Amino acid sequence: MNQIRIDDIRIENGTRVLFEYTVTGDWEVCFTSQRVSFIDYFTDISEVPESVLVVPFICNILPAAWVCDAVIEADKADSDFLDHVEEIKNGYMAMYPMIGFQGKLVADSENVISKHDGGSACFFSGGLDANTTLLRHLEERPALISIWGSDIKVTNEQGWKTASEHIRQTAVKNNVRFYPVKSDFRNVLVEGELDKHIRDTGDKWWHGFQNSIAIISHAAPLAFIEGWDKVYIASSFSADIKGQYTGAGDPGIDNNVRFCGCMTVHDGYELNRQQKTEYLVKTCEENNTPVSLRVCWESQDGNNCCNCEKCYRTILGLVAEGADPNDYGFVWDESMIKKCRQDMSDRITIYDYDYYPIQKRMIENKDRIKNAGDYQWFMDLDIASVNGRFIKKIRRSRIARLFGKDE
Repeated sequence: MNQIRIDDIRIENGTRVLFEYTVTGDWEVCFTSQRVSFIDYFTDISEVPESVLVVPFICNILPAAWVCDAVIEADKADSDFLDHVEEIKNGYMAMYPMIGFQGKLVADSENVISKHDGGSACFFSGGLDANTTLLRHLEERPALISIWGSDIKVTNEQGWKTASEHIRQTAVKNNVRFYPVKSDFRNVLVEGELDKHIRDTGDKWWHGFQNSIAIISHAAPLAFIEGWDKVYIASSFSADIKGQYTGAGDPGIDNNVRFCGCMTVHDGYELNRQQKTEYLVKTCEENNTPVSLRVCWESQDGNNCCNCEKCYRTILGLVAEGADPNDYGFVWDESMIKKCRQDMSDRITIYDYDYYPIQKRMIENKDRIKNAGDYQWFMDLDIASVNGRFIKKIRRSRIARLFGKDE
């Protein structure tokens, strides 16, 4: 039988929680060799009940337990969280009907009520989605939460220093609190092994199953301390393309993650990425205060590389709104425009649901775009067929053979 037992939960130095656990069964190959995981909140968590402390660890492995038909055993867990576990599972099942979701969570229920009441927080990476969510709810003065160990590895101190300073400046600028969290949660599971279990979905473990629920749950101890009644997590996709994408970040999953009286709000789902860009640029222009975006998945130095798909997508979206990408945290000039054109032709994979709205907006907003002629190639681009170019097929095939995955 596949099983994981959370043997011990303890707090060190008042700020760090350690989880000791034992894994048995065939699914052990899906776990790294470590058997102690940590989360450091950099704030006093000594009064947080064990039933709340355990929520982030459980959420990190819960989808794996369902996919691998495993049992998670914990002494106790927050009742608010436990009451919504089946609804979380239903969100996954609706998205991935080809996967059998078995397994179960065994824990005594404990009703936990915070000593404080009210307030909110939002997860903040510095990207377009997160900045839009912050601006949409700025009147609430939501605290900002960012996790070192999510897109920046826990061993990358310089990258985190750069990224966290960027978030800290955002917090100061908007007069809100910043809660940095350091967590090795991505060192617990072997994502490549779990990829094999969900191959039929066409997605990858981190993107399709793990990321959102694992990230959200890190807020549980902070919600208990501060008494927040909601935490926001920005949408990555939008309602108008429901059914065209898969991904752990979905309202059917996120909105059911709850703990100690705090609900999760999957924010901005009614807006596509270009509509968010329009809102962001308009708000910044009205306030005469552009924001510095940090969107890059490829860079580990905490800055934007300005030549990956995510950077290109954001930059072109800003251009389509008549904005200068250099005002929003990017380095962008004529030579980089030419490189972008070449990369889209020969190297990177682009998706029509991401790029059609950008292209449409750029065409209709052409008169507002400085040096619009430099982007005529994108306005004329046949997005539907560009991924089918022979050179891209060869590249994807080579990457798949070398690394077992697409770019």
